[in-house]
Amino acid sequence: MAPNRLLPSAHLLGREHWFLLTVLGVAAFFEGYDTFIVTAALPQIRQTFDLSRTAASAWLAIPILGAVPAVWFSRRADIHGRRRVLWVSIVGFTLLTGATAFSPNMATFVSLQFLAQLFLVVEGALAWTMVAEEFPAGARGFGFGWLAMLTAIGSGMSSILYGGVFEPNNISWRGLYLVALPPLAAIMFFRRRLPESKRFLAAQESGRLAQSWRHILEPPHRRWIFLVCFVALLMALTTQAGVFVIDFLQEDRDMSATVANFMVVGAGALAVPVLIIAGGVSDRYGRKIVGCSFGLLSVIGGAAFFVFARGAPALFITLMLTFAGQFGAWPTLGAFGSELFPTAHRALAGAWSNVARVIGQSSSYLLAALLLRLTADNQSISAVVLGIGPFLGVIVIWLYFPETRGRELEDISGEALLPLVTPSPLEAGALGLGSILEEPAPESPPDQPSPSGAATTEG
Repeated sequence: MAPNRLLPSAHLLGREHWFLLTVLGVAAFFEGYDTFIVTAALPQIRQTFDLSRTAASAWLAIPILGAVPAVWFSRRADIHGRRRVLWVSIVGFTLLTGATAFSPNMATFVSLQFLAQLFLVVEGALAWTMVAEEFPAGARGFGFGWLAMLTAIGSGMSSILYGGVFEPNNISWRGLYLVALPPLAAIMFFRRRLPESKRFLAAQESGRLAQSWRHILEPPHRRWIFLVCFVALLMALTTQAGVFVIDFLQEDRDMSATVANFMVVGAGALAVPVLIIAGGVSDRYGRKIVGCSFGLLSVIGGAAFFVFARGAPALFITLMLTFAGQFGAWPTLGAFGSELFPTAHRALAGAWSNVARVIGQSSSYLLAALLLRLTADNQSISAVVLGIGPFLGVIVIWLYFPETRGRELEDISGEALLPLVTPSPLEAGALGLGSILEEPAPESPPDQPSPSGAATTEG
């Protein structure tokens, strides 16, 4: 297939779009790296803190709940702007990731990762929000695929470092967290050139920012926030199986840590192109048909990996199919969390979607801990039962979600089309943590209410 068919929307991007992808891509890379460390080094982490599989599943259900307070922080981005809150979130998760290296016990490890998760959720929601708001309608899928691809590559780097360097040389998993510190310097260098979202500035100048977060619970947004969050929860129920895949290969399929890590990296590497291809192709053929097809592939591949595959070739092929399905569904189905909501609520909607996702992840760990206890530590049965979640999620999307490809955000959400504002150099470079945390004084409402029913920017 010709490159212009695989990536039909890339030609719509200008220099400013590629710069945005570069900066957000660096953040996405280390988001994936930080998140995947516990997967790559889980056997050694369990050994360090003397944890069984059941105990590890229960403990790991806690850190991801850091997404709950992230909702409040993400709300600041709908009041003060995307770029300011984005930068603070990147600094926060980087520093907390470095601090995790010095955890003396599992309680400290979990506490630091809880706080890191808060900033990771905010960073992820705002990165996708900025792509949605700044990219042409025909190239949003490509932008989402780019972010997902960099996140996946970052995840693979965790496995490469651990399986190829740390484990063979008996280096502690703690060093993996220290490696995450350098990106802070890179983000600091680029941050002043990162522009504010033009859609946010236009909404701000016209008085269309949401007066209260509660407006997202009013029609028509209520229907979409419920459906988006419900699907995000269902799709996350296989989290425990994904995190324990290397542990499964070592404990249940008798592979060494190096072979297990490189099998995951190899299968993931072959599937990584699917991320950006699927995002771009969804700009051409539609989010639903592309995303739902890949979602079903991930369920089928996962069941084959955990139940039927024996021997390295079969395990590798089924794992690659699982990754291909997950990677293809990720940028296409994940786009709905940004595309279905107006500018006044887009960052908050992304945060709520992430909260639902991490509740699903936490539920995955807790349900897996129960299933493992009931099935005498049988990871295969646990993975198959939890795989019902994504299957149901695909059905809900196919039946109830609209098609959003090629449509302007204002057309999708019903928001009035606003003239986009170009920020001045001073506005583009301004940064202040205090202004993020403070609530602004109420503004005078405009003569006419906005379609979202909001006129001022209170908490």
